[in-house]
Amino acid sequence: MKDPETWPGTGARVQFLEVEGLEPGAALSPDEALRYAAFRMEKRRREWLAGRIAAKKLLAGAGGEALSSFEITSDLLGRPSCGTELISISHSNGWALAAVKPGSAFLGADLEKIEERHPAWYSDYFHHSELPKPDPSEGTRLWAIKEALMKALGLGLMADPLDINTSGEIKFTGKTLERYKEMGSPAFTVETRAFPAGFWTALAANRQTGPLKR
Repeated sequence: MKDPETWPGTGARVQFLEVEGLEPGAALSPDEALRYAAFRMEKRRREWLAGRIAAKKLLAGAGGEALSSFEITSDLLGRPSCGTELISISHSNGWALAAVKPGSAFLGADLEKIEERHPAWYSDYFHHSELPKPDPSEGTRLWAIKEALMKALGLGLMADPLDINTSGEIKFTGKTLERYKEMGSPAFTVETRAFPAGFWTALAANRQTGPLKR
């Protein structure tokens, strides 16, 4: 487990956890425990649990509050939340990630493993200006950015990834632009890191001023 840390580019707090070996213990609220027990697939159950525990560790901080006192539900856009606090959760290939930023109404986090992709993946999800030729590492990084932004917009994969262009200043079109305008066109920043080893992590969060850059 990596200790929680603040990423300076976005100001978001992040927590990484390895999925394997985690048990719910006393971390879940009664409603969360019921949901945990309802998962049929063990892999999905473990990933869900790891994401919740990572988020609760961030919410609890150093205050010593019981993790079960933080119940994670969803806001009106389907984004994870705890009370008025927005949360973003991701998991991939044995790792889980959670991010929080107090007071933020625009927050998305994504964790993606770097791997070889079919050539069609690049043409389906990226403009030529974003990725002129196939590149597993850069393609994964840009995909993580798009996923983080779609989570922040509360769209998930309901939007076309091509509606987000990450070349230079980030541009929205189509459904992503509609939602972005509905949210008041908040200024935000995006931050990426090559962590854990073999992965890319991307965060998107509110900021006060400045252009939208990746």
